[in-house]
Amino acid sequence: MEKNRKPVINRLIFGYLSNHKFTILIALIMMIISAAATGLHAWLVRPALDEVLIKGNREMLFLIPFAIIIVTLFKGLATYTHSYQMSKVAHSIIAKLQTQMFEKLMYLNLKYFNDSKSGNLISRLINDTYYLRLAIVKSVTAVIKDILVIIFLLGNMFYQSWTLTLFAFFAFPLAIWPIRKIGKSIRKITYTIQNEIATFSNVLAEGIKGIRQVKAYNKEEYEKKRAYKTIDYIKKYFIHSAFVSNRLSPLMEFIGSLAVALSIYAGGVFVLNESMTTGQFMSFLVSLLLAYQPVKALGNLNISVQEGLAGAERIFELLDTPKNKSENIVYKSDKILKGEIIFNKVSFAYQEEIVLQEVNLNIPAGKKVALVGMSGSGKSTIVNLLLRFFDNYTGNINIDNQDIKTISLYDLRENVSLITQETFLFNESILDNIKYGKLNATDEEIHRVAELAGVNQFANTMTNKLNTVVGESGIKLSGGQRQRIAIARALIKNSPILIMDEATSSLDNITEKKIQDALKEVMKNKTTLIIAHRLSTIKDADVIYTLDKGVIECQGKHDDLLNNSKVYKKLQLKENLENEI
Repeated sequence: MEKNRKPVINRLIFGYLSNHKFTILIALIMMIISAAATGLHAWLVRPALDEVLIKGNREMLFLIPFAIIIVTLFKGLATYTHSYQMSKVAHSIIAKLQTQMFEKLMYLNLKYFNDSKSGNLISRLINDTYYLRLAIVKSVTAVIKDILVIIFLLGNMFYQSWTLTLFAFFAFPLAIWPIRKIGKSIRKITYTIQNEIATFSNVLAEGIKGIRQVKAYNKEEYEKKRAYKTIDYIKKYFIHSAFVSNRLSPLMEFIGSLAVALSIYAGGVFVLNESMTTGQFMSFLVSLLLAYQPVKALGNLNISVQEGLAGAERIFELLDTPKNKSENIVYKSDKILKGEIIFNKVSFAYQEEIVLQEVNLNIPAGKKVALVGMSGSGKSTIVNLLLRFFDNYTGNINIDNQDIKTISLYDLRENVSLITQETFLFNESILDNIKYGKLNATDEEIHRVAELAGVNQFANTMTNKLNTVVGESGIKLSGGQRQRIAIARALIKNSPILIMDEATSSLDNITEKKIQDALKEVMKNKTTLIIAHRLSTIKDADVIYTLDKGVIECQGKHDDLLNNSKVYKKLQLKENLENEI
């Protein structure tokens, strides 16, 4: 942990804080004024005692209270200004980091997300930045301001009596070692706490998102135990953190009292020996008492700094994710593809498991091609490779005689409309979810695809029609209704290539037939790749490929495959049995 501290601090200073030099300069000037005002308050004690109380100077009786009020006003204004300016800096830095992290996440490849937990990623954007925000506000402001206050008060103490100052600060070096030791421990504990909070975020997200499954399988108690276990870990680490960090306060109290005790004794001797006046001694003592708080704060500040650095480490871990886990930055060139797709000896494996073995596919432009096979045969993987969700395959995938790896990701995906079995809707209106496929779509276009996909059929029965909010992940709608919105979203994109991966699986037979008939007109001039679980929906396909354990088993039309493909026969028999039931 400790070896990483310097690079993290340097990165925060030169990569983020340095961008706000002017704002920090204003805050610094205000801190100097605020610190000087504190020192001036302590200095005014001497003339208040010596000139007013002891010598009876009536002119000073008027001037000193007035001076105290003016100094206090300047201090208040300066304190407000530097606090506001540094808060502005901290919030700007956190906003920039959150923006960079979210941008990084958007361009990471699917493998990264498959290997990561969503709760962990969310925790880095919210929880870790929270700790860092506090550290920036507290550390930069407090370190500079408190050090300046100490300098001004120390200056007044030396001015009143340099020998007494040496007595007073004899005890403070004793605190340096425990402050560093406690700080290192807190940083390690905080790093662990943040990891556990990320785990809890993941458990929480899964429990809420999968609440239907939780209730359907009566697993409320199981989910409670999962959550309680993580909560208990977090509690233990927080208690341990409190156990370590709270040692500092009594330690600083003792050292402070030791310094005050030594000063009172030595100062009393000096006053009795008439080597310093009562006003000098009281001004010195007030400076010492005022210096105690910033010295104590600096000790406690190390805890906040270590917590912030632990958060910064986790933030930079995400930002420093290797380039091989990111997709290439895409650009827009408005390239339009015709849609001829050729797979040439394509093989692919997830980890060590081989999914596709030398697959050859020929999907002519403007034709309707279907892929069928048992679960796990590799159908959806072909779609994933075609959209370049994964690039670590062997062989070649060409569209219009161009290797897809030479086509920009933006152009490739802009030319493909994808409808999957697993529909995802945003917590927006039906209309907004459809428009996600084409943000500048007209109302006419939206209503046309809504009609084609059968969305209007149920939307028109709702009070707000297409403006009805669907809820998180579309929870207010049935599976079939969500599926129809997803189909409409793909259709409005109007890409030359249309991929339907079990797109109508959530629909009943009658609704599926209606939508299939409506889609025939849309598919006429598109290259359509269909992955289907019902053979009845692909009987009219120009070519049907059957897959078996990652290998193309057979190809042809419906009638040909019924005679020549074992896989197709098996799927047909299964469908017949389901229809009879």
